[in-house]
Amino acid sequence: MKRFFVVAFLTILIISGVSCGKKHRKPPVPENVIATIDNYYVFRDEFLFYLNLNFKEILEKKDNFILSRIFDDYLKKRMVYLYLKEKKLLPSNDTIVEYMKFHGYDRIYKTLDLKHKRYFVFFMVLSINEEVMKNHILKDFVKVKDKEVEDYYKNHIEEFIKKKTYCFSRFHGNYKDLMNDARKWIVKKHRDETFIKLRYRDIDVETNCFEEDNIPEEFLKILKKMRPKRVSKVIKLKIGTKEDYNILWLKKVIPARKLKFEEVRDMIYNKLAMEKYAKKEEEIYAMINKKYKVTVYPENILVFKYNGVFPVFNAEGE
Repeated sequence: MKRFFVVAFLTILIISGVSCGKKHRKPPVPENVIATIDNYYVFRDEFLFYLNLNFKEILEKKDNFILSRIFDDYLKKRMVYLYLKEKKLLPSNDTIVEYMKFHGYDRIYKTLDLKHKRYFVFFMVLSINEEVMKNHILKDFVKVKDKEVEDYYKNHIEEFIKKKTYCFSRFHGNYKDLMNDARKWIVKKHRDETFIKLRYRDIDVETNCFEEDNIPEEFLKILKKMRPKRVSKVIKLKIGTKEDYNILWLKKVIPARKLKFEEVRDMIYNKLAMEKYAKKEEEIYAMINKKYKVTVYPENILVFKYNGVFPVFNAEGE
């Protein structure tokens, strides 16, 4: 029954636009309105509640520059809300409830009065909308054809040439005696990296595979002389500004080769998809910025001095 009440309450909020408060605006705007987005009001107590929830320390410090940037960002979130509302893509009531529960916000929600409950639910919607917008762009605008992936592979074959690769473990520390002792455990008693990590807290262990161009020259010289499965002597090396004792354990060497199309198909698809996503995201946000008229009323803000990016007009002059 309690869940039914919450869902019903959220339905009313979504349908009514929550704190958007659409009205036929006639200048001058009310004193508690700090901005308008087309004919929608942004109220001072709404944004002050938002600041207290998310940026209380910044609000207390009265940092006008940061607070103005936060307000700009908030207005952009409100513009995205209007865009998604027109597209009928706002999150469902169940999504809002699950989001609040997952992040533990349902506990905060229960402590609020009715007015702040309305604001709080709207803030949840604004947060969820970031993921909604991402999914909207990916689903409705990002299409990558098989031929595009194949053509990219053919035209950028140099990207898929893997140079000779060395897979090795590096043990390094500041004490030579400790490193000599560790080498005995590795060579004579065949102990692995996990054992060394547990036995010697002062020895760092790193294991990875690198193409030869990405291996420091001092290490590469040693690795080229080694056979797979072999362990180097304790060697003092200086990498950058740091000098310490090292042991290299060569696991395997992978010859240079050209990666097959099947191996990189998904990687190419994701690369092309993200390029298209970034381009379309930029286009949509540019369109949103042009679509909605934002007017800020700095004399009504009171809690900080606004110096943001949106057009500023005085309420009396409208």
